[in-house]
Amino acid sequence: MKKVGIFLSRMQPIHNAHLWLIENALKENDKVLIMIGSANKKGTDRNPLDITIRRKIVEEALIEKFGKNYEEKIKIMELPDWSTEKNTTDTEWGRLVYYNVVSNMDVKKFSYYCSEEPKLIKGWFDEYLKERIDFRFFSRDNQFNGLSATKIREALKEDNIDYIKEYCPKCIYKNRKILKDIIKSAKPLA
Repeated sequence: MKKVGIFLSRMQPIHNAHLWLIENALKENDKVLIMIGSANKKGTDRNPLDITIRRKIVEEALIEKFGKNYEEKIKIMELPDWSTEKNTTDTEWGRLVYYNVVSNMDVKKFSYYCSEEPKLIKGWFDEYLKERIDFRFFSRDNQFNGLSATKIREALKEDNIDYIKEYCPKCIYKNRKILKDIIKSAKPLA
């Protein structure tokens, strides 16, 4: 039976902690599914980048990190967000995630790679689904000084080139002007 790892993130934008988690998933699995979340959201402080831009940059970052043949072991899918961003323990969301993994990867058991709060993530899933998922939590604080896409967006707005070069793949630096303009035009959440 093939071993599958999944990584779900909004990637607003992708950064080195994301790539580190994907690399760990690749070491431990035959295939990795990257789920780009909140695919239906754009234009806000929390989700400034639309899915077309995010997917393009994710693909560039994967080529940069793993080579042009990354698709042999990595599959990318887009996942819309049902939430209003206030309900963080919605088991319907967990079922949506789970059944998208099953339908895309043809497995009922998989490893879930994440750097978020374990209680939050596990709260998405019904007990019977938790039995099928090997949760693999990593701390961004220990590996990357609390790196987050929020910090990357701030660095892009402030033209903090050193921070971007240290914590992002080259494609973020290369596209920094376009990203900055999009991020600066985003609207605050109501």
